[in-house]
Amino acid sequence: MSRDSSIRVAGRISRSAWFTAIVAATLAACAPLQSTTVAQLPGSAAPQAMASMAVRPADGPLPVPPNLLPLTQPAGQQRLMSTPYSQSYWPLSQYFETQRNEAYCSVATSVMALNALGIRRPESSLYPDFPFFSQQDFFRGIDAQVADAARVSKEGMTLDQLSAALRTFPVDVAKFHASDMTLDQFRDLIRDTTARRDRFALLNFRRVEIGETGGGHWSPLAAYGAASDSALLLDVARYKYPAVWVPVAQLYAGAQAVDNVSHLSRGLVIVSRRAN
Repeated sequence: MSRDSSIRVAGRISRSAWFTAIVAATLAACAPLQSTTVAQLPGSAAPQAMASMAVRPADGPLPVPPNLLPLTQPAGQQRLMSTPYSQSYWPLSQYFETQRNEAYCSVATSVMALNALGIRRPESSLYPDFPFFSQQDFFRGIDAQVADAARVSKEGMTLDQLSAALRTFPVDVAKFHASDMTLDQFRDLIRDTTARRDRFALLNFRRVEIGETGGGHWSPLAAYGAASDSALLLDVARYKYPAVWVPVAQLYAGAQAVDNVSHLSRGLVIVSRRAN
């Protein structure tokens, strides 16, 4: 059964039961959730689900957990406007991307940062007359032994993989496994980076630790609010969750989560423009 069909199968099943069935994948970075077939559903639910397959509409974005503050709310906007640690937001928001598929969160996050840094851009297959970093062309100069587009489309990238891939580009790259940092060090790195326009913090974390549905994920951090001790996450899975303010302690817990592929913690990649 196709993924689209399996989603429609859930028509008459409770939302909690559906999430329990599909939220099993916690792959390297942003791999898609595993689909559920009718055979995997409780026996009494399967016939009802089959009957509603053709009429089930898409649910759209998931509800934002109460511990997170959407940027679109007045309080979220006020938090952004009142903090001095928001310089990363302006260039990143100009190049905000939605990941092309459910495993391309690392690619979308990287493309946002590369365009926002204002470095020399490559020829684009999407816009032949205008150089531009795009998800479609991201792997063009990257050694397949470091990261292969076909494989990344299925399982995403680990912290070490993405940092290695980004070193292909004319930028400085520093990686930080959360297991090697204290909470204070993690917070300081986010605060110091978001106060600048020439470097960006790319976060690899697990969603469940911040109260969201899903497994591993990548997105850039665009601002830090000292009063709330929270950071602004520009979620590149915009079809799933909006940009939200997240308590730093919860981001740290999500970054501490062990990656199932590398068997190491997740963390931060800091990408910055090289000094002339």
